[in-house]
Amino acid sequence: MSPPTQQTLTGHSQHSAAHHKWLALHFPKLPLDIFRCQGVPDEQVQIVIQEQRVCQMNEAAAATGILPGCTLATAYSIRSELTYFERNPGQEQERLADLAQALYRYSSVVSLEPPDCIVLEIRGSLLLLGSADIIAQDALALCADMNHYAIARSAQTPQAAIALARAQTDRLFDVPLHVLELLNQGFSQHNLERLSNMGIYTLGQLAQLPRAGLGKRFGQQLTQYLGRLQGELPDPRQSIRPQTRFFRQQHLLKPINNKEVLLRGPMPYLAKQLEHWLIAQQHGCINLCWQFAPFKGEPTELQIRFGGGKQRHQDILKLSTLKLEQVDLPSEVLTVGLDMTLSRPWVSNNQDLFGSTASATIAVSELVDELSARLGTEACHSIRPRTQHHPEQAWRGLRGIPRENKPAITSDPAATNGRSAGLLPGKRPLWLFHQPQPVPGDHLTLLQGPERLSEPMSHSMANDNSSTLTAAAYRDYYVARHRQGALCWVFTSPQPTPRQTERGGDWYLHGYFA
Repeated sequence: MSPPTQQTLTGHSQHSAAHHKWLALHFPKLPLDIFRCQGVPDEQVQIVIQEQRVCQMNEAAAATGILPGCTLATAYSIRSELTYFERNPGQEQERLADLAQALYRYSSVVSLEPPDCIVLEIRGSLLLLGSADIIAQDALALCADMNHYAIARSAQTPQAAIALARAQTDRLFDVPLHVLELLNQGFSQHNLERLSNMGIYTLGQLAQLPRAGLGKRFGQQLTQYLGRLQGELPDPRQSIRPQTRFFRQQHLLKPINNKEVLLRGPMPYLAKQLEHWLIAQQHGCINLCWQFAPFKGEPTELQIRFGGGKQRHQDILKLSTLKLEQVDLPSEVLTVGLDMTLSRPWVSNNQDLFGSTASATIAVSELVDELSARLGTEACHSIRPRTQHHPEQAWRGLRGIPRENKPAITSDPAATNGRSAGLLPGKRPLWLFHQPQPVPGDHLTLLQGPERLSEPMSHSMANDNSSTLTAAAYRDYYVARHRQGALCWVFTSPQPTPRQTERGGDWYLHGYFA
């Protein structure tokens, strides 16, 4: 076998986007990013220490002359005013898993590559989302929205994409060996030092050596890694499973006793996480619960309900802000949690070419949500249809917002006379009287009808000037124009008495159309 050439280890720049299959996202600042999300200003000097030595820092710290690997005491001697954090690998992996859940929208195959990478299989998404570069840019924007800096590279194998992302280069030939995390592949530190002593520093130099000799001298772990890197050996990966429930907590570095600080820092961050999770799951939030926990004692809960499903974090925060004004929080909040308790499949709002009433319906729904958030759910009343033909019994009033959304009642064509299908088919008046009012027949001009409602009536109607209309076999409803110009809904007694016949029959006004 001839040794591999430089052309063998060329990155994605020499391949068309249609050949790209894997996208790797590398998070080089992950240890620091998990603390930056807690609201510490970027201009403040920040360092992350591990075993009392600096392992990562922000740009402000680098500008002061602090170097990676120096001790905490040395860093303090360079800059006395600094903020340091103890590295938390467990929290880093939790944050990596949260990012992977948000990235699930781009692919159904998303896997973690500890300690700082996420890999996505994107071949199946190219036709839908475009090229690999478009997917990479969208994924980077999502990570930035979640306050994480990332580097994206694509390649034909997952190991090649990871190597390119960690090296921040476009050619595998130039990837330094120290960024490959070979220790996680079973390669020993001693063998890495032996390669360095031989003058082997890059992946290109390593690939030019005979594969059989590498296996004998350095073990099969190295040759197997190179085989997976170049696609010669399979590289099965364990994909994440989408979470069926969203629950996140943010533990604060310092206690917060101001609602405005909560609304500027931890609450928007958690709301953005919920937004990305909802988009990946194609769901809309109906109910959520904020939790504000002190150092000791029970947390204060804040329930939020939306009349329609919401995805945007701005909509979530808008109602949360109104509700937050009405509750008393603990004197010092150390943990903020967000639990989505109810959701439903997402249905987007479409409009036709000339506009529609969808935007008006959304505006009304948002107004009801805001009124309920500010005044309480008991301050708003809603109407729900019932499966009854009787106009008086076809709806019922409810206090507050309905807890569930039922489909609208569909009309039965067989129950309506064919003559009533012209002017206002299946419509009911906007203003429906509690009790129909008598009206002279000569005041009406019939426009449409009859629409016969044949189920028996169980109530009676009366007024001071007419006899009581008792239960009847049916009513014949008409759309009529009153002599004063109003469009109204009327019916006549099915069996008029001789006295009623003499004066043109008794008619009853049941409501007005808008």
